[in-house]
Amino acid sequence: MLSKHAGALIEAGYVEQRKAVRDTRQRVWLRLTPHGRKAYHGHLAALRAIVGQ
Repeated sequence: MLSKHAGALIEAGYVEQRKAVRDTRQRVWLRLTPHGRKAYHGHLAALRAIVGQ
């Protein structure tokens, strides 16, 4: 289920992904893009406004 959500965030341009193989296992790193960081902070501000902080 996580990969489906990550895929949607990547497609929307909020997250970028890096893949590599380490110790014979595939690893995946996700990082917010500048666009994703701005959206995250906007969402956080909206939630804080709802709870009155």
